[in-house]
Amino acid sequence: MTKEETIQAAVADAYTFEQYIARIELLHTEEKATSFPDKKSYYDYSVLGLARMQRIYKKVELNSDITQAITAIQSPQHWVLISESWCGDASQTVPVIARIADQNPNISLHIVLRDSNPELMEYYKTNGSTSIPILAILDQNWSELAVWGPRPAVAQQKVMDYKALPEAERPAYEELSKELQKWYNADKGLSTQNELATLLT
Repeated sequence: MTKEETIQAAVADAYTFEQYIARIELLHTEEKATSFPDKKSYYDYSVLGLARMQRIYKKVELNSDITQAITAIQSPQHWVLISESWCGDASQTVPVIARIADQNPNISLHIVLRDSNPELMEYYKTNGSTSIPILAILDQNWSELAVWGPRPAVAQQKVMDYKALPEAERPAYEELSKELQKWYNADKGLSTQNELATLLT
């Protein structure tokens, strides 16, 4: 399949943001996340992520730059957002992206699961890894206009700095995760908004 065909095949099983939340809630009744069903830790991350997504979606305030950029979109676009319920970065940025997409009826947001779409992820690797979330912005004919992800530039640099350390000198990955979540909480979605506004203008 071509890239466009691969994207469209993935979108056939995509979720809206509301459907994504509902799917996660249903999985939680079985103590499962959207992937790794046998790993309790992923369910635990998913529970934290769901609460975070619901909170951020309600509270995030969109700034004037992203509001203007979104309002200026005059023709239909497909926003294909690759995510998983257990992903800490996704739980911070997916609800922000969903709120942004809500502002213009020309935008159709399609949330697809990474681990259910390995062929799609082949097109959206970051330095060879399948890091998420990834947002692919496409026009009405499924031609790619822009790609964002897997995290805002400041957060991405923190991850790159961590990976650049010799393994013996790296703190536990949990420490990096805590630092990232602290940064996201202070940032309040502004970096994601600003980066998307730049991409769209």
